[in-house]
Amino acid sequence: MKSRVLKWALIICVLSFSIILFLISPIFNVSEIIITGNIIVAESEVRERMEISYTTNILFYNQAAARRRIIENHYIAEVIFTRSFPNRLYVQVWERRTAAYIQQSPGTFLYIDDQGRVLEIRSTTSQTLPIVEGLNFTHFALGEILDVPDSTAFNIVTQYSQLIYRHGLANRVTHINVSDTENTRILFGYVEFNVGGVSDSETKVRIIKGILEEMPEPELARGFVDLRDINSERGEFFFVILT
Repeated sequence: MKSRVLKWALIICVLSFSIILFLISPIFNVSEIIITGNIIVAESEVRERMEISYTTNILFYNQAAARRRIIENHYIAEVIFTRSFPNRLYVQVWERRTAAYIQQSPGTFLYIDDQGRVLEIRSTTSQTLPIVEGLNFTHFALGEILDVPDSTAFNIVTQYSQLIYRHGLANRVTHINVSDTENTRILFGYVEFNVGGVSDSETKVRIIKGILEEMPEPELARGFVDLRDINSERGEFFFVILT
């Protein structure tokens, strides 16, 4: 009886050892990494933060630790790894995008996403995006959402930032002014739209887009449109020319 138990114990040990040797063999070393979804963040940076060498085993690779390192870049919201055996690793990246700028002080711009999160602090702007004016906040830190006491003003900024991007107007809007939340102003150069508050924001942005499309040269125009009450019986919106 004892000999039979020892025999089976030896067989199990040999099999276990063989399996372990197989799993840690070079066949499972990561040889191909396929990264998708990154536009802002360079692929080289993602690879560097993954910390994968030619001896990294795909089965024992610490994905959780790699994820933490990768999302230390504030432009990356999430990353998911998918193994394809024996040695291919897929990396899906979801990025945040800069939705607007806030001039925190002369020569200092906060790059914020459409959730109000600070992505970067730079001395200049890098592309044509809205500059937010009139938003007062008590605290900011890289990678964190702005601490804004006035939730109404904050909600207006995030809501309109999302809609402006969705309707393809992000690179045309120059300013969003929330100094007076009942008279929020969206500026396209010298053309100003008073959208009031956040109510009916989707419709208001659609109207703005339609008006701009009908204007022959909106970049050269000077004037304003009152969109505070889009449910009025008139159903018309007049472009008042400024001289």
